[in-house]
Amino acid sequence: MKAIGDTIQLGIVGLGWPGHRHAEAIAATPGARLVACADLGEQRREEFARVHRPDKVYVEYDELLADPDVDAVIVGLPNYLHFPATMSALAAGKHVLCEKPPTLHAADMRKVRARAKSDRLVYSFGRQARFDGRTVVARRLIESGRLGNIYFARALFVRSRGIPVGIGGWFLDKSKAGGGALIDLGVHAIDTAWYLMGCPKAETVSGTVFQHFGSLVPERMHYDVEDSAYGQIRFEGGAALHFEVSWAANLSDDIPSNAQGKREAHNTIVYGDAATIRLSPFGLFENTGDTVRDTRLEGAVGSNFAGQMANFVDAIRTGQDPVNSVDQAVDLMDMLEAVYRSSKSGREVVL
Repeated sequence: MKAIGDTIQLGIVGLGWPGHRHAEAIAATPGARLVACADLGEQRREEFARVHRPDKVYVEYDELLADPDVDAVIVGLPNYLHFPATMSALAAGKHVLCEKPPTLHAADMRKVRARAKSDRLVYSFGRQARFDGRTVVARRLIESGRLGNIYFARALFVRSRGIPVGIGGWFLDKSKAGGGALIDLGVHAIDTAWYLMGCPKAETVSGTVFQHFGSLVPERMHYDVEDSAYGQIRFEGGAALHFEVSWAANLSDDIPSNAQGKREAHNTIVYGDAATIRLSPFGLFENTGDTVRDTRLEGAVGSNFAGQMANFVDAIRTGQDPVNSVDQAVDLMDMLEAVYRSSKSGREVVL
């Protein structure tokens, strides 16, 4: 592992939408600097270089990883490239922030953890929603004990019509995406609720995935992933988390419409014996004995991508675990994988 200077120098691999957001976050983070980028697509490279002006622009990510000026790498490639790109970056002595999902399989995530820890490199997985202003305030309230004993959470991320395709249709191909709505939206929904609950260890997982909306996929495209998933996770200590995720469903009118006029809802509710907190609309509902007191809350100010980047850079400097730690990435992949196993077997999975 190379010595770190006053400024953490970062490279971005994969220059799609997430790559641009990470570049903006680097620009907003004191002591961080974007020095390199890489992408196979010429148009993406040219657009990214025009907007963000990195010192060096590469085609292959191996070229970027060989650059001695790069201290850390952000991996924003399609899902199936997360594991090989991360392992190559770690082998090159680079710290890594990888977009979600961390890997396609829990076994691969364990290999990432082993390599990162053996080489004393920081690994963080992209879960910027942990740094959303409402999540930050909710976490503080929960850590202060305001909710009392947390016993249940509900995680919701549902769309009426919103099946992504990706370049070459990779979102629809299980061998490349790892899964469908669960690994795409469920990783957000489950992780946010789990994080607010304090990241307890999962004991059992029961879930079911469905594919009923293939007619919404462009003709002749391979489609072998789920478009919805539902289930429950039970944790040590007895708390439980219920999740509902969908790319496409015939949703009822209690689900609001998004800017495109299609029904969509993304919400997290955490229940405690002293109070319940809901992220959208952001509110606290406290037990006062014979009534419940409702309080509207305001989220903290700041960008979630910038908060995540600042935490990643700080972890590199201090050697402390980032908020999105490698151990939690393993646990999260265990839970997601268990949902698929439960659905296939028709039985609850014990972890």
